[in-house]
Amino acid sequence: MGARHKLVQLLEDVDRAGTSVVELVRGHRPLEPWTIYPDDAGVFDLTTRSQFYYHAHPGATHEAGHFHTVRLFEDHTAHLVGISIDPSGWPRALFTVNLWAVGDAYEPAERLKRYVRQFQIRADRADPRLVAFVNLAFRTFQPEIERLQDTKDRALTTYRRAHPGTDPFEDRALEILSQVEVDLRSQQGGGRSG
Repeated sequence: MGARHKLVQLLEDVDRAGTSVVELVRGHRPLEPWTIYPDDAGVFDLTTRSQFYYHAHPGATHEAGHFHTVRLFEDHTAHLVGISIDPSGWPRALFTVNLWAVGDAYEPAERLKRYVRQFQIRADRADPRLVAFVNLAFRTFQPEIERLQDTKDRALTTYRRAHPGTDPFEDRALEILSQVEVDLRSQQGGGRSG
């Protein structure tokens, strides 16, 4: 059974249980904008140097919130991909963000793609269904996540050409650097990088 099939089956099982990955990560607490769930440290695995956490922005109508996924280092972090969740609790889009949005240090696309392939959290770090969801999302959408890293680098190159002498990493108008919609419910799946 492939990762996509396992991910769909997991989400259907969670739906049948009357919950969602959003409720699992929140621990059934009310959703408060900007609050990090399941707690301030998120869910991390120091062995694999992988982390995820969930939050929502105030007034967002296009999503129920999103998971941020991160590679941990001793002195910095590297954001890998955001997983936007629709109101029913299923992934709707994947995206990358500018460094100012998450306080990261810059890592080139080739290195980020390697970290994407290595991303893994052990099931004992949180609700096993939640951890399985994030791990399976990485396996299912690995090609899309890797393409987003290249698209992000192209966006930064384009920005530098258009704004010489300006640091793209500090421009608050430049937040989402690459994004792709995903649809697990369709037979085709995947999406287009943008």
